[in-house]
Amino acid sequence: MVTRTPTKINRGRILVAGAIAAHPIGGGGNTWAFLQYVLGLKRLGFEVCYVEEIPAERCFDAQWNPTPLTCSHNAMYFLEVMRAFGLLGHASLWLDTDPTVRVGLPVATVEAFAREADAILNLSGRMHRQEVLQAPRKRIYVDLDPGFTQIWHEQYGVDMNLRNHDVYFTVGLCLASAECLVPSCGISWNPTVPPVVLDAWHNDEAPGPHYTTVADWRGYSPVQWQGTWYGQKSEEFLRILHLPRHTPAVLELCLAIHPNEPDLNKLREAGWRIIDPQDRAKDPMAYRHYIQRSRGEFTVVKNGYRVGRTGWFSDRTACYLASGRPAIVQDTGFSNVLPTGSGLVCFNTLEEASEALRAVESDYAWHARAARELAREHFDSDSVLQRILQLAGM
Repeated sequence: MVTRTPTKINRGRILVAGAIAAHPIGGGGNTWAFLQYVLGLKRLGFEVCYVEEIPAERCFDAQWNPTPLTCSHNAMYFLEVMRAFGLLGHASLWLDTDPTVRVGLPVATVEAFAREADAILNLSGRMHRQEVLQAPRKRIYVDLDPGFTQIWHEQYGVDMNLRNHDVYFTVGLCLASAECLVPSCGISWNPTVPPVVLDAWHNDEAPGPHYTTVADWRGYSPVQWQGTWYGQKSEEFLRILHLPRHTPAVLELCLAIHPNEPDLNKLREAGWRIIDPQDRAKDPMAYRHYIQRSRGEFTVVKNGYRVGRTGWFSDRTACYLASGRPAIVQDTGFSNVLPTGSGLVCFNTLEEASEALRAVESDYAWHARAARELAREHFDSDSVLQRILQLAGM
């Protein structure tokens, strides 16, 4: 779908809006979902400014107690990440109701940058401030939660900030196809895979003994569209609950799950290893280390992605592939777009999942090499981001 090309787009200025500070506890994977765009655009030679708005009710300390933004764990985490990746002086986080309450660049500096910017990449529509959003020459919306974004907007009237953008992208690779069951909201969606900065995921680690993934058990409530419910990962894991009894592979979930969740004991009794993302995914470095020391990824997807046939493809899975780790992933329709069977193997049933694990283990070294090559051919940030900008008319 996306191939590597050495040609670089002319340099300029680009804003990237995201939600890194919104998930500061065990949120290393969430951080990478946004960082890949920032670091990838910098690789292409752009001057990049990262911006983020946050509601006051999402600001808390390390024990989840409400606290003002400027002394919150959110702000501390944000600054740590910006410092670690050389983005201090090029980033700002402010309250959505009062941008004078902020860490990083003053909002006036961001607005001045925006007036000279070639584009803003509004990831999941996170930037609402019109002085920032409307100032760049191009406004690019990137949907990271296909199906749920459109149903929230169409069925529940939630403001997903879809208005007033010039071009729209989604990691739902099948969202524009007849197979997909979710609404389009009257928008012409361009499919894109999530970008991965390959150099950041170069991996010399020996593979570990466990197939792993990083997940939320219940991210948010299910939604309904035309009589069908679209749920979370919990439903799909329970469909293959007894898989550990059907494979010699060790399956480990780095899982955000409430300690009182009744399903937690079911998972353990069925043979799943459960570990805490507040340790293994506490920041982007820990998250990367966890992926790279895994044997590969094994995971289901959100029930809504499967039911809606959105073709959703995970930025996390792309990181496993870029690290030379095979990925065995429940299909959402992406197999109609991306090559599968070598390095990336998809499944729909417990029996297919067991067979996929057996197939990868039967020639692990070959699948590991194929995983890295698949990442290079389809997920390289140089190619993915250039395609986005070119389709946006840049």
